[in-house]
Amino acid sequence: MSVLSHTLLIFHGSARESASNAAVAFAAELSSKRDCSDFSICFLKGAEPDLTLAITNAIAKGYKKLLLLPLFLLPGAHISEDIPAVVDKFKSSNPEVAFQVCDCLTHNPQFIEFVSNQIASVRD
Repeated sequence: MSVLSHTLLIFHGSARESASNAAVAFAAELSSKRDCSDFSICFLKGAEPDLTLAITNAIAKGYKKLLLLPLFLLPGAHISEDIPAVVDKFKSSNPEVAFQVCDCLTHNPQFIEFVSNQIASVRD
C-alpha cells in the first residue's frame, strides 16, 4: 500500500495581486508537466492560502507524507525558523503525518545546474 503524499510549493507571498497571479500561473504550467500534478501552492504571508491552511487542508484530505518545497533562493529565517515552526505545531497533533522540508534553491544541485546552463547559453 502506498502512502498518500503531497507537495506544498511555498512562495513568500506579497500583498501585490500580480505576485499571487504569477504563482498561480507557475502552478498551472507546472501541473501540465509529466508526473507533476499532486501539489498545491501556498504562501508564508500576504496571500492565501497560507502555509498553515495548506497543511491543514492536506491533512484533511488524508495525505500522510508532506513535502514542503520553499521556492526561496537563499537560506534565511523563513527556511531555518518560520517554516519549521509551523511544521512543529502540526507534528505533535498529527504523528501519523511525515513532514519533509526542503532547503533553499541555491543549495539544490539541480538548480545550480539550471543557472549554469543559463549562463552557458549566453555564449552559444
